[in-house]
Order: sequence, then structure tokens, then C-alpha cells
Amino acid sequence: MNFLACEGEWLAGPGGEPICTGQLLNLSREEMQSLSGSALDWDQVSELKGEAMLLFALVFGFLVLKKVL
Repeated sequence: MNFLACEGEWLAGPGGEPICTGQLLNLSREEMQSLSGSALDWDQVSELKGEAMLLFALVFGFLVLKKVL
């Protein structure tokens, strides 16, 4: 699978079509993986998952308290 990338910025044209302000690049899956750096390991995934759950609980708690008070 190949991906289309832009060396500049993607902008929306008058009709909503994407416009690249730089040069278009055709990248393979392997090239995309090498550009993105290393993937997360399972310890990092579980840590981020825990932090997201904590954030959700805090926001939910705040909204409940706001409604009660």
C-alpha cells in the first residue's frame, strides 16, 4: 500500500479539495513506518490507557459535581 504525503502543508481549496503547498511524495508502508519512528510498546500503551481513564474519570466527576451543586 502506498501513501500520498506533502512536503508542505495541506490546505482546503474552494471546493473543499485538498491542496498541497509543497511537493507531493509517494511513500510505501515501510517508508511511512521509518518516518514515524518506533511504535509504542505494551507498557507505554497500558500507561497511556490508564492516564486516559483517569482523565475521563476526573472530567466525569467534575461534570457530576457541577450538576449537583
